[in-house]
Amino acid sequence: MANGGALIPDGADPTLGLTHPLEPQRDSERLDEGEIKAIVSHEIEDALGGLGSQVSEERRKALRFYYGREFGNEVEGRSKVVLTDVADTIEWVMPSLMRMFTGGRFVVKFHPRREDQVEAADQATEYINKVFREEQRGFQLLHDWFKTALLEKNGIVKVYYEERTDPKRQTYRGLSEQEVMLLLNDPRLEPIEFEQKPDGTIDVTVRQSFTIGAIKIDGVPPEEFLIARRTIELNDFTPFTAHRKKVTVSDLVALGYPKELVETLPSDDTPEYSQGRTERLSEDETFPVTTERTDPASREIWTTECYVRVDEDGDGYAELRKITVVGEQSITLLDDEEINWQPFCSLTPIPMPHKFFGLSLADQVSDLQLIRSTLLRQMLDNMYLVNNGRYEVVEGAVEMDDLLTSRPGGIVRVQAPGMVNPLPTQPFNQTVFGLMEFLDGVRETRTGITRYNQGIDAQSLNHTATGVSQIMNAAFARVELIARIFAETGVKDMFRKMLKLMVEGGIKPQVMRLRGKWVEIDPSTWDPDMDVEIQVGLGVGQAGERIAFLTQLMQVQAQMAQSGLSNIAGPRELYNAASKMAEAMGFTLPEQFFADPETRPPPEPKPDPDIVESERRAKDNAAERELKAVEVKADMAEAKVQAEFRLLELKEKMKLEREKMRMQERIEMARIKSQKEIAAENSASEGSE
Repeated sequence: MANGGALIPDGADPTLGLTHPLEPQRDSERLDEGEIKAIVSHEIEDALGGLGSQVSEERRKALRFYYGREFGNEVEGRSKVVLTDVADTIEWVMPSLMRMFTGGRFVVKFHPRREDQVEAADQATEYINKVFREEQRGFQLLHDWFKTALLEKNGIVKVYYEERTDPKRQTYRGLSEQEVMLLLNDPRLEPIEFEQKPDGTIDVTVRQSFTIGAIKIDGVPPEEFLIARRTIELNDFTPFTAHRKKVTVSDLVALGYPKELVETLPSDDTPEYSQGRTERLSEDETFPVTTERTDPASREIWTTECYVRVDEDGDGYAELRKITVVGEQSITLLDDEEINWQPFCSLTPIPMPHKFFGLSLADQVSDLQLIRSTLLRQMLDNMYLVNNGRYEVVEGAVEMDDLLTSRPGGIVRVQAPGMVNPLPTQPFNQTVFGLMEFLDGVRETRTGITRYNQGIDAQSLNHTATGVSQIMNAAFARVELIARIFAETGVKDMFRKMLKLMVEGGIKPQVMRLRGKWVEIDPSTWDPDMDVEIQVGLGVGQAGERIAFLTQLMQVQAQMAQSGLSNIAGPRELYNAASKMAEAMGFTLPEQFFADPETRPPPEPKPDPDIVESERRAKDNAAERELKAVEVKADMAEAKVQAEFRLLELKEKMKLEREKMRMQERIEMARIKSQKEIAAENSASEGSE
C-alpha cells in the first residue's frame, strides 16, 4: 500500500508516525480575534487606492479633466474655457471597443479539455452568454468597466454568488381552522393578520421568508477597491484585496448577519469623503449626505469586505480568507471564513510591467488638455483686448460711465480733446496656431486617434485612399491592442470565475433552448477548468473590410469544393465563413440565415447506377404491365357495355313487338265487336219488318 510515496506494511496503522510531505508541523499558535483585527486594520490602512493616496489623487484629476471642470488657476475677468481632450479621446475609443466585444453572437466561448466534455462546453457557452447578456446586463457592465479603466487607470468588477433572505407578504383566504393550524406550523411563516369571515372561514396574512441564491457581477467604483502595496498582479495569491461599500442594516440582515449585532454597528462616514467619491458625485450633490434615516433598518453602514492571506489556524500556511469588518480604527468582525479564490477582476488599457496600476488614456492626454486650454484662453483674452482695448484717460476729465460702456456708436464725454488715448494691444502671434496644431499632432501620436478615423478632417478627400486607409488601420491597431489586453486579462478572468460559480455555486439543472433544441443542462457536471476564449472582433478593421475579406474567402472555398477538395473546404467550413459574414453585417443570430450542418441529418449516399437502371426497368415493365391490364379492363368494360346495350336494344325491340301485337289484338277485337254490333242491328231491323 502506497501513501505519499512511502510503503506501509500490512496491518500497520497508516496514520501512525507519518506526516504528509507537504504538510508542515504546527509550530505557531492560532490567531485570536484581536490579532486578526490588527492584521486587517493594518492592511486596510496600508493598501493602495485608499484615502489620500497618490493613485486616488490621479483618478480625481482624471475625473475633473473628463468633466471639463476648471483647473483651479483661473483669474477673475480672464477666459476660463476648458477643452475636453480627455473626454474626446475616451468617447472615440468606446464605440469601437463595445462593437468588438458585443457585436458578435457570443462574448465568450468555452473549449473542452476532454473528449467527453464537448457537449458540456457547448452548453456552457450558450448558457453563460445568455446569463451574461440578459441577467447581468452584460452590455452596460462592459461599458462601465471599460470606461472606468480608460479614465481611471484600472477597472474592477466583482464576481460572486450571493444568498439572501427576503421576506414577502402573502394572504391566504377562505381557510378552515385546521388549515390555519397547519399553515402556522411552518416555521418559515410569521403570522401578521387574522380576519374571521361571516361564513366561518378565516383570512390569514403571513410574512414568508425566501432564500434566493444568484450569481452577481458588480462594477466596483475605483475608490471602493483596496489592494496590497507592491502588488504586481491581481490573482488568488494577492496578499490583500478589499471592497469598501455602503450597505443598509436591512441588507446585512437579509445576507444572514445577526440582527442584534447589525443594529449595534457604528455609522462611520469617513469613506464618504474620499477624493474620488466626492469628485464623482459633485455634479449631483454639493456635499455627501450624512443625515441618517429615521427608520433603523435603512441606516447605512460602511463595510469593508477583505480577502486576505493569513495563517489564522497556525498550520504554517497563509490561507485565503474572507473577513468582513465595520469601522476604521476600532473594527468589528462580521464574518471570517476560508475560501478558494478572490472575486475581483481587473483590467487596464496600458499595463505597466511589474505594477498593478497601469496608465489610462486620461494620463496620456491630460497635460495636453491643460496646455491647449491655456493657449486657447490666452488667444481669447487677446481677442477680447483687441475688440475691447484699454485706454489712457485724464482723471476727472472723462465721463467714466461712458467709457466703460462699450457699444457701437457710443459717445464718450470729455472736457477737452485728447483726454482719452487707446493703449496699443499687440495682436496675437500667428505662430500660436501652429503650436496648437503641433499639440494636436502630439495627442494623435500618443493615442493613435487621429482626425481621419474620427471623421472630422475635411481635407481627407484630398489625400490618397491608400494613405488614409493606412492611417486609419494604424489607429484601429491601437484600439485593437487595448481590446486584446482587456480580453486576455480581466474579461477572461471574469468568465472563468462565472464558470466556477456555475459548477460550484449550486445552480440547479434546468431545461433551456440551445441551438434550436430543448435540452436539459446540469452545470454541476461541467469541467470548471475548461479553456476560455473571448470572442473579440479583431484583425481586420471596419465591418465593410471584414465582409469583403470573407467574401473572397468564401469564393476560394467554393472553388476548392468544385475542384473536388471538399475534404479541405466542406460544409462546416463554409458554414463558419457564412456565420462570420452575418456577424460582420451586424446579425447576431447567423442560424436565422444558415443552418449548422452538424444539426442537419447527413445526406443519403448516391445509389449504384446499375441498381438505379434495373429499378427503372422494373418500374417501366411494371408500368407496361399495368397499362396492358388497364387496356384489357377497358376492353372488357367496353364489351360489357356493348352487350348490355344490345340486350337493352333487344329488350326494347321485344317490348315494341309485344305492344304492336297487343295493339293489333285490340284492333281485331274492336273490328269483331263492331261487326257483331252491325249484325245485331241488321237482325233487329229485319225482325221489325
